[in-house]
Amino acid sequence: MGAAQRPRVSVVVPSFNRLESLRDTLEGLAAQTLPFDEFEVIVVDNASTDGTREAVEAYARSAPFSLHVERIAVNRGPAPARNAGVARASGSIVAFTDSDCRPDPHWLARGLAAFADEGIAFVTGVVDFKPEQLDRLTFFARRTVTSRDEHPTYPTANAFYRRAVFLAHGGFSETLSFPNLFGTAMEAADTDLAWRLKEAGLRNAFVPDAIVHHEVQVTTAREWLLEPVRLYLVPALVKLHPAMRRALLSYGVFLYRGSIAYYAALALVVAALVVRPAALGVLPLLILALGVVKARSLRPGAVLVHAARAVLNAARIYVMAFALICGSVRFRALVL
Repeated sequence: MGAAQRPRVSVVVPSFNRLESLRDTLEGLAAQTLPFDEFEVIVVDNASTDGTREAVEAYARSAPFSLHVERIAVNRGPAPARNAGVARASGSIVAFTDSDCRPDPHWLARGLAAFADEGIAFVTGVVDFKPEQLDRLTFFARRTVTSRDEHPTYPTANAFYRRAVFLAHGGFSETLSFPNLFGTAMEAADTDLAWRLKEAGLRNAFVPDAIVHHEVQVTTAREWLLEPVRLYLVPALVKLHPAMRRALLSYGVFLYRGSIAYYAALALVVAALVVRPAALGVLPLLILALGVVKARSLRPGAVLVHAARAVLNAARIYVMAFALICGSVRFRALVL
């Protein structure tokens, strides 16, 4: 492909065993308003075992855009896969989305428009749920995947970078992408790269009408409870990029402002255990009272459901707190 024929933008999509949702990603790209000869798509098959490579190669034969698939032999997380995609890319702009996302038809055109300003190094946009899946937003659905405003984590579900800038700054740090003890990915390379560029004096833009729709993921109770373990890397990010304290944390310490009440409650429980253990006998009554408040009803079924949810939410907050405290000790940067 000659220089004059190179696409303006290369879309990089890492995927691990998400063939069905990846099909929706590709259909979303096939619906783009940007002319098909102005972009290419690179799917990075991250050692999938569900036939991803073969399915993408088959789709490529009829796709309206140029489509390539890169196969990674060992899954080392999203960052190495994205770096491999950028190495294959030929566009001057690289757009990132994920294989559980579907871009809006205007996504590429609107994201690219922001680069008319030569001083813009990277662009992010809105990540929202797929509208046809909103009825799946049950209690155990993941709700942390959306970002409707510019978020200081700059997620790669919806991000554009000048390829030359990306390469000049070393791309995504592969040391910030690895599986945790439970086998799920912990990933902070996208946030790290964005902040490295900002600290280098480069500018970014947020484009609210460059939209990507994310799959609604309904997890098991165990997966939902353990999801906050991935926040272990937040103290590492704060250590690397001190300006993130003001941008991301409440009072420079707390990742989630509402967790302050949970830390206070835990302190009271510990104090009661030390001073007057019998006082803990009122705890079930307090939980039921909270269930009444949340349910706005005295119906036993509703009260018990909301009381149980309150207990589960508290357990999840304490998993988050444990992960952050472990990360704070490991990286010597306090985040609670």
